[in-house]
Amino acid sequence: MVEWPRPIHSSMRAIAVFVLMVLVAAACGGGATTEVGDLIDTDADTSTVRATIVPTTPVAETPPVELPTAVPEPTSFAIPTPTPLFGPTGRPSFAQETRALTATDDISGTPLVYDAPDGKEIQVTYTRLDGELYLFSHFTNPTSFDNPLAVLVLEGSEGDEWARVQIPTRPIMTGWIKTEGWEWSTSDYYVRINVGNNSVTVWNGDEIIAQTDVVTGDTGRETPIVSTYVDEIMPGFSASYGPWMMSLGTFSNAINTFGANNGLPKVAMHGTNRPDLIGQYASNGCIRVPNDIIAMLAAEVPVGTRVDIVHEA
Repeated sequence: MVEWPRPIHSSMRAIAVFVLMVLVAAACGGGATTEVGDLIDTDADTSTVRATIVPTTPVAETPPVELPTAVPEPTSFAIPTPTPLFGPTGRPSFAQETRALTATDDISGTPLVYDAPDGKEIQVTYTRLDGELYLFSHFTNPTSFDNPLAVLVLEGSEGDEWARVQIPTRPIMTGWIKTEGWEWSTSDYYVRINVGNNSVTVWNGDEIIAQTDVVTGDTGRETPIVSTYVDEIMPGFSASYGPWMMSLGTFSNAINTFGANNGLPKVAMHGTNRPDLIGQYASNGCIRVPNDIIAMLAAEVPVGTRVDIVHEA
């Protein structure tokens, strides 16, 4: 963990009247009723009508007929071939080359961020775990560690006036910035941190250049599951950080502060002075990497490289 400074209808009526008249007529006829199965017989003299009561013959119940269950005809259709999620060495096909913008000296202090190109200016904020929201004072150039500010490009290419970028705060924000005063760069490296088995795999293109067990966050201080990027690279502050630190553009989602000065809990990959803990859940949320590997990565993997932190068995 890196410590950042604190900051009803008429037809129906007619039917009802008719039924009522029939009921009244039956009642006035002395209570005789005609059951189901009665027949009406007439004499030759049609002026006299004789009702002959014929006993009702019970109708035997007919057992239900079982209809055959309809079986749908088989349908032939082409099953589309799914797009492969991983390449031949396991690199996800969606984790392609990234673009980044790094601020030059022309960008001083807090860069302006907008909701759209030529849109409305928005504020970069930071949210505590209790929901308290305040302006994020560390989105500045240079950074709190005196490095150039770098942002991951989500939309836009070199030569464009505007780019939509990922902003390293909590939760992660996106917004549009004017690219004047920023330098473009690309990275075909990719880092995948799996907290399910405490491992890190690093690719250059489709070639694996590093694969190792690591330490990730302990219970209550879990490493966040997130898609982020390398935003700064710097020497380790002390032996506990090893020789190098690769700061990531994300913060812990488990703790509010970190360190003696109650700084912000920024997540990083860094070395360690406790190699005996490699493979365990023992950190404050950072990813502790063997020192020889973090030294190699710090020298080779550039700022702006995509980093996915996942949880897979």
